[in-house]
Amino acid sequence: MTQDSISSYIEYENFIKLILTMLGLKTSPNDPNTLLQRSILYFQMSMSVLPMIGIFNFLKKYITNVFYLTRGLSIIVSFLTIILKGVCIIVYREDVNELNEILGSSYQKFLSNNKLKKPVLKQVTIFRRLSYTMSIFVAISCLSYIIIPALGMISQAIKGVKPIKYMLPFPAVYGWSIPPNSFRFKLHFLNESLTVLSVICITVGVDNLYTHYIFQMIGLLRAISQRMIGFDEQSKESSAVVVRECMNYYETLIYCKNKLQRIYSPVILWTMSTNAIILCAVIFQLSQMTSISVSRIILFSTYAGAKFSQVFIYAWVSTLLTAESDKCRDAMYAANWVGDKPFMHSVIIMLSQQPLILQACNFTVVSMDVFMSVLNTTISYFLLLNTFAEQS
Repeated sequence: MTQDSISSYIEYENFIKLILTMLGLKTSPNDPNTLLQRSILYFQMSMSVLPMIGIFNFLKKYITNVFYLTRGLSIIVSFLTIILKGVCIIVYREDVNELNEILGSSYQKFLSNNKLKKPVLKQVTIFRRLSYTMSIFVAISCLSYIIIPALGMISQAIKGVKPIKYMLPFPAVYGWSIPPNSFRFKLHFLNESLTVLSVICITVGVDNLYTHYIFQMIGLLRAISQRMIGFDEQSKESSAVVVRECMNYYETLIYCKNKLQRIYSPVILWTMSTNAIILCAVIFQLSQMTSISVSRIILFSTYAGAKFSQVFIYAWVSTLLTAESDKCRDAMYAANWVGDKPFMHSVIIMLSQQPLILQACNFTVVSMDVFMSVLNTTISYFLLLNTFAEQS
């Protein structure tokens, strides 16, 4: 079992290193922070500027059509989301690199201890699969924007359809003409395709980094709990060292939690607010279609799955961190320290520390309650849109 967990952990870590590379972040403390690395996120975000202008024009043109309005709005919100995520990583780049270094080194230290390896690696397979699932949903839903029009044009060419209807990935209206199969059309198709790839890189990267940090913090909490449970098995001298180390690690976790909260607060608040709108838009578009092709079913299903899994992951892992923090405090309280004055002071200080509860901009606690709230809001928005559609 432990060997399988180690294999899962190695695979998970390699996946995270790939993510760090995609975002232009350091994969290890000794990596040089080159100009090329720092430019990656700027390039990815800049790709979405022109398509955003085109989709804004599309929204203005079809402002009275609820179906087209929801279609364009869901894409615009996705673009704004990746820009927000990119900006947060750029602004707090040093904090992200510091989190990688602190949590990575601390986790590896506990992982090298055979007695702590099992609790530290607990649930690694679940976290890895959850990250993969969300990444697959995002990749398929985004790539569908490129694949569907590309296959449509190829199919027309094979069947000898004249003239071929050339389609761009996004429903955009530009302020200039784009002749079919012209050099300008190819440039627009390339730009929108690169935008899709940028959305995949930033979304998969930023969301999975959050999950990874929480996984490492939970592992450290379990290691602290395990050491405190074995408190009475230590000699007095080693017990003092154990308590001091546990106290230092818990303070480090509070420090990391505050950094993580500062980096991700705007992202989480925005995601929880806008994903309800996007999920509502997707459901509404499906309900308004008289006939649905297989490709559209795949697109809408994976798109909704991506948004659903994003909200769930942020809420679930944050709830898991808080629960593990409470278990760690219970383990501290249950340790054999009562009446042992040399250690009582340190343990009381640890117990008086705040639990690891993540908040989004001090507005709401990130938990499964927020996830349920998003689902309720989605249903409410959908019913409201249906009412508007019937009236129009």
